[in-house]
Amino acid sequence: MLAAEHRLSVTDLLRRPARTFFTVLTLAIAVASISFFAIPPLIDDAMQREVRDGRLADVTVTMRPVELTEADLAALVALPNVAAVEARSSVDARVLIGERRAPARLIGVRDLSDQTVDVVRVESGALPGPGELLADVQDANTGVYDGAAGDTVTLVGAGGARAELPLSGRGRSLPGGEQVQDESVVVLYADAETVAGLSGEAGFGGLALRLEDPDPAAARATVERVRGQLATVDGFEGFSNLPAIRAPGDWPGRTDTERFAQLLGVITVLALISAAVLVSNTLSTLVAEQTREIAVMRAVGARRRQVASVYVRTTLLLGAIGAVVGTLLGILMSWALAGYFATSFWAVDVGFGVAPVVVLVSLLVGLAAPPLAALPAIRRALRVDLREALEASGSATGGTDAVDRALRRTTFLPRVAQLGLRNVGRRKRRSMATAAIVALAVGNLLAVMALAESAADASRASWGSHLEDVQISTAGAPFDDRALETILATPGVARAQPVLKNAVELAGREAFLWGVDPDPLFRYRLAGGRWFDAGEDEAAARVAVLERNIAESAGIDVGDRVALTTAAGEADFEIIGLATNQQENGTALYVPLGTARDLLQRPSAASTYWIGTDSGEEAAADRVTAAVEDRLAAQGYEVTSEIRYVAERDEIAANSTLTTTIAVLGFLIVAMSMVGLANAITTNVLERTREIGILRSIGARARDIRRIFTTEGVALALLGWLVGIPLGYLLTRLILRLVWEVVEVRLPVVFPPGNVLIALVGTTVLALLVLVLPVRRAVRFRPGEALRYA
Repeated sequence: MLAAEHRLSVTDLLRRPARTFFTVLTLAIAVASISFFAIPPLIDDAMQREVRDGRLADVTVTMRPVELTEADLAALVALPNVAAVEARSSVDARVLIGERRAPARLIGVRDLSDQTVDVVRVESGALPGPGELLADVQDANTGVYDGAAGDTVTLVGAGGARAELPLSGRGRSLPGGEQVQDESVVVLYADAETVAGLSGEAGFGGLALRLEDPDPAAARATVERVRGQLATVDGFEGFSNLPAIRAPGDWPGRTDTERFAQLLGVITVLALISAAVLVSNTLSTLVAEQTREIAVMRAVGARRRQVASVYVRTTLLLGAIGAVVGTLLGILMSWALAGYFATSFWAVDVGFGVAPVVVLVSLLVGLAAPPLAALPAIRRALRVDLREALEASGSATGGTDAVDRALRRTTFLPRVAQLGLRNVGRRKRRSMATAAIVALAVGNLLAVMALAESAADASRASWGSHLEDVQISTAGAPFDDRALETILATPGVARAQPVLKNAVELAGREAFLWGVDPDPLFRYRLAGGRWFDAGEDEAAARVAVLERNIAESAGIDVGDRVALTTAAGEADFEIIGLATNQQENGTALYVPLGTARDLLQRPSAASTYWIGTDSGEEAAADRVTAAVEDRLAAQGYEVTSEIRYVAERDEIAANSTLTTTIAVLGFLIVAMSMVGLANAITTNVLERTREIGILRSIGARARDIRRIFTTEGVALALLGWLVGIPLGYLLTRLILRLVWEVVEVRLPVVFPPGNVLIALVGTTVLALLVLVLPVRRAVRFRPGEALRYA
């Protein structure tokens, strides 16, 4: 049989089942929110399996296509620290999907039946034979192409030649899926001969290597040995970009996932704070309403420690139930969310799993939080004078301070509304705690809505810097003057400017060099210093304008000299200006076009052309893009295109997906606030049953009782809303600061008044909804039953 103290603890919970239910529910939601921290390890486990199964390369290098024999590849494998090598070829083409053209990248595999690095695996159908294609699973996952085995794919390759090739099935490869996700291109796989037929160039343009020692220092040394070995092969002109070295344990998108998880951590902390306030409020009420019982126990000889142990057991029991329910809910949430992200971004199945550390922390927090939250209330109850406690009636009549006097002066309101407002002042501590919960919910709601607005504004500002309507780029041989002549001769083209882009390393960080005209089709915004001039472009001066984001993170200022690591070697530049633009996520380095060409040893080359149309209209941009693609492809260029209005729309949509996810998770706090509001009103109803009976006995109707409690609930919601407005602004600045610290991207502070009104309407509506059940219970009390209530 349970000891008396244990029975009393259980009785305390069963006496108010509604309050117990709401408290456990709040605890469970808070504990479940801790599961957000399990998302990165669950995704990491799945991706590490994918890395092993796909034998992801440790190093990838790109170059102009070079014909490599089996002996050449064997010589590369024989180099120290090289475990395996795969040669790859590729061609940028266009795939016809109905009447729509879509950019496509066809990746050629030397031997599909014998792969050792970046393995292309079949998910459905079969490996492609000669003249057949395999579609990456991410094509369908992202919606760019939904082909299946047996379909025929129409490709337009270099020279404008069309090829209709059958699809043998769907496959997967981490590098290929990453290209679909990052570049929104249709990725297809075929044998090397099929790719060469479409590109018109034999040979391989990339090498994927697995290393025995993947440490970055060892990897860089191995790259130099590979470069030296390739120098003995006819046609090798050097690497066309910086080698991509994968750190041990890394995988595509891992950094972004960890950064996103850090932002979710902010939501988790807010949820835990909300839960702590609500649980403390609830348990304070539980102890305060039993002041008389505490006094009776002390009067019959119970020591303070014994009395305290009763309520500590009660809170431990609450915590145990909430911890178990919340942990189980958290396991399901983390598994579902990890599966959603992994499937959406990498088409990888996470599989059911748990993060043991997160589960243990969830259980400990759930168990420890309620007793800690209740301690202040227990200590207050034990310090109350014994005579006062024995005379306590268990209901409050209100005080005489300034707030109570102000509430008594609301005589201009209907009588029932006055009673509802006075109820708010009768339990000030609980009312303020409940309003604080609502304020946290409103503040969080305003902050996540502001985050979405800020991300959209940043995207618009970034694309607003572009004065071109279309970008035409090449992943193959660089454009030359003949390409420029072709573009300018295309109907609808008003102007075109060459741009030379290349990945570089700056202060140990990845950056992107943009070689542009001194008067570019680009609206640069200087935060300091100056832009380069035509004389510096003609002289190929080593000067650069650096974007402020990377400048601040690397500690670089105007006048500093920096060393760049490029595919052609090291180079020193003077920073003559800082720009507030955020191209390439704030890592762009603008240099004169002549300087970029001299640095990369390409005297007349361009990787991109910025094109302005005659009218600037969307339809004109579509027509010009198609015409330029056709003309350049007919001359043998591999081209990809980017229409500014389409790219801007897609980026805003992609940002919206992430911010919406954060917002949905942030609504956990809103849910807890509404639970807290329902809990407060339910407790008030239970505490004042005798008062309700008196009101009913003197003629109060059910609708009068309903209006009293509705006024109280709406008043608490409005008070929380008023406090939540400045809190939301502060949270907005905090989150945007975290975005800068974590992602190193600046977002403008946007706090639209319309969002404040939305929060007001939403808070009021939700408050009315959560009031339905407790108020219905209040009006169902019979006068006699309520008067006998003890």
